[in-house]
Amino acid sequence: MGNSIAIKKDYYLVSFIGIGFGLLLIPILENVKPEFWSLTLGNAVLLAVFFGIFANVALWIAGLAGRKRPAIWQFAKFGAIGSFNALLDFGILNLLSLFFEIYAGATIIIFNVISFAIAVTNSYLWNKFWAFKNDSPVNRAEYGKFILASFGGLIINTAIVYGLTTFVMSPTGMSLPLWENIAKLIAVIPSLAWNFSAYRLMVFK
Repeated sequence: MGNSIAIKKDYYLVSFIGIGFGLLLIPILENVKPEFWSLTLGNAVLLAVFFGIFANVALWIAGLAGRKRPAIWQFAKFGAIGSFNALLDFGILNLLSLFFEIYAGATIIIFNVISFAIAVTNSYLWNKFWAFKNDSPVNRAEYGKFILASFGGLIINTAIVYGLTTFVMSPTGMSLPLWENIAKLIAVIPSLAWNFSAYRLMVFK
């Protein structure tokens, strides 16, 4: 399971995650276009700095709690990775939707599979070497089990996104890009729960 006390390397890694999280918000905000948002260098830097600091504070708190309950420490790292990968997933989906101006229907399944698949591959490396401290070399058998475990999360995630965007009308006054992101946010919770359980029991035992 690894040490439950945060070390310097953990703070470097979580800083990367926090900064990446902030930057990956940009394509989402550009797609949704809330009134408060405008794309400037200052706003981009502000997002990166804020989430970089927030991630470090959250890790410090998790490290304190993890001294008594190591599972909290492990889940905190998994949660940080999950948040980063969720934004990677969201960011790619929003880029594709924004570029092609498609927010529902069968094509959204393709967009979601692409974004989810990229995020899952990224998630594999982060979870293997940081969250679950599995230092064995990357091998096809383990990666295959990881993909298989993630497939359940992909089905859950895509079914919810497709179902809500295609068969449920967006609330009055809500734009299609915003409704797409709300559907994606709803889908993240059950797929994240599935993935954590599957990775812990099937892949990184």
